[in-house]
Amino acid sequence: MRIDVSHAQEEVRVLGGRGHEDLSLDAANGKLKLLNTVSSGGKGPTYVSLHPSGRFLLVANYFGGSVCVLPIKADGTLGEATDFKQDAGTVGPKKATNAPPGSFAFSGHDQTHAHMIQSDPTGRHALSVDLGLDQILVWKFDDQKGLLTPNDPPFVSLPPGDGPRHFAFHPNHKWLYSLQEEGSNIVLFDYDADKGRLSSRQTISSLPPGFAGSNFCSAILVSADGRFVYVGNRLHDSIGIFAVGKDGTLTFVSEEWTHGDYPRSFNFDPTGTFFYSLNQRGDNIAVFRVDRKTGSLTFTGHYTPVGNPSSIVFLDLAKGG
Repeated sequence: MRIDVSHAQEEVRVLGGRGHEDLSLDAANGKLKLLNTVSSGGKGPTYVSLHPSGRFLLVANYFGGSVCVLPIKADGTLGEATDFKQDAGTVGPKKATNAPPGSFAFSGHDQTHAHMIQSDPTGRHALSVDLGLDQILVWKFDDQKGLLTPNDPPFVSLPPGDGPRHFAFHPNHKWLYSLQEEGSNIVLFDYDADKGRLSSRQTISSLPPGFAGSNFCSAILVSADGRFVYVGNRLHDSIGIFAVGKDGTLTFVSEEWTHGDYPRSFNFDPTGTFFYSLNQRGDNIAVFRVDRKTGSLTFTGHYTPVGNPSSIVFLDLAKGG
């Protein structure tokens, strides 16, 4: 489950298990109030992102594989979906093409599984991933009506069984990094924002050289300065750190133990000084200091106990007021 924030209206949008919950924030005390709940049109909503216009919310439903668009009304409440798309196609194999040697991990290729949807930096296109189909789907987005139209071509394929989970754009908006959950790898794509087209150029393991065993990747982030990429490795319980070359290609730098079990997600604080790992099965958030020169992470010794942490965002109350 992922949450997103709208600074403009001091509201936090929270994705719920059955539908979509919209909550407002009281800037004085930090408390949340439920505004309304609407259906996401599918089962297992797992990812939500705010369109750059601030007028639409994009939602991915994991079970059954579908995405939808929810309008944000003037009063901050959510309206009924303006569009809904059901993923379709042939699911990939049970075994990932690039599974680490000795891996016993099975894949989620029993059906379509939409795992993420997000607008590109221009707002003209939206990209969604389907783990079961091993595809990144590209949509033209109508920011007046909130409609999704298949792009030309409508998708790019990842190695069979590798299971794309999340992606992240580089700050230059020209490169996209796709993280594969079962294949435990990162694929670099060149991105043509005008045409909404992706062209793959590099594939690199998310794990340290020589690793053998099972792993499930979780999240991916690019540092604000664009010099480093961070990926989450569950079961291996590490953050993989990669340097970004001048051409966008990645080089493995180091790994850092997450000091907790099963890092589902992570994020930087707004200054980029600290890094927070959400260790889902460890029921804690571990805090690291970031070395901006080398990209390395150093554990601060601080934990915050949180049951089953899944997503973390920071809210700047000054922007909302």
